Amino acid sequence: MAKNYYDRLGVTRKATPEEIKKAYRKLARQYHPDVNPNNKEAELRFKEINEAYETLSDEAKRAEYDESLEGGGTGHRRTAAPGGEGSPFGDFSGEGMGDFWDLFGGMGQGRGGMVTEVHLTLTFREAALGSEKTVLLSDSMGKTPEKVTIRIPSGIEAGMAFTVGSGSGPRTRIIRVVIDDIQPDTIFRRQGADLLLDCPVKLSELLYGATVAVPTLEGEARLKIPPGTKAGQTFRLKGKGVVSPVDHERGHLYVKILPVLPPHVPSSLESCIRELDSHYPPDFRWKSR
Repeated sequence: MAKNYYDRLGVTRKATPEEIKKAYRKLARQYHPDVNPNNKEAELRFKEINEAYETLSDEAKRAEYDESLEGGGTGHRRTAAPGGEGSPFGDFSGEGMGDFWDLFGGMGQGRGGMVTEVHLTLTFREAALGSEKTVLLSDSMGKTPEKVTIRIPSGIEAGMAFTVGSGSGPRTRIIRVVIDDIQPDTIFRRQGADLLLDCPVKLSELLYGATVAVPTLEGEARLKIPPGTKAGQTFRLKGKGVVSPVDHERGHLYVKILPVLPPHVPSSLESCIRELDSHYPPDFRWKSR
């Protein structure tokens, strides 16, 4: 027998909203596709968890769902048009600004309305910060395309998909949005909700310390480099990462220190550099254990 939404999250029907949220976060981390690559069973479980949370996290949807359980039903709804207040991925409207994106994939008539699949490629910052994209949708009769603006949740990653919808009954428009790819950034790299950044520093900053400005998604932040910092040492800027679309917690920015030489070193400094070399210990490359 199929599990109802409470069973999927491992909570009772008397669970508080906070208990439901806590259970969802724990399971979402466990079955997230990034943690279970190429695992179809985990992927299915992750979808079931999100479906359950979408309903149980919304007061009105939960009340309707509880009523269906009390009526002796399975509690599983027909395919609906998520994207309201209870959805972790927001809503969409037919108005707004944005780039036009081509439609790929199938279009058909699902329960309650038209189902359309949209494939998108996002820039790094559009995915990290969230964005809005306008698409052209047309029905199976080939009528004039309709502009629809889709809100992309912050922190989304390549390979993720979500569904948004509007209307009711036969006029319901259900859109499955698939993120095919995310373009790399010239500065940041991403690791889940965390951001990684290489910070070039001068030799004097490495030796004697400095306070440098480093970029973040929201602007510049100040990083203090202590005297005697080693090459490759990493510092954490708390809360300067990406908001996870799974548990809505924010990651951190990890800054790796990389010393660089100036593009040109005059020959007059060669003797000073050679003198500096004489202060390296014999085993500075690979220390004996």
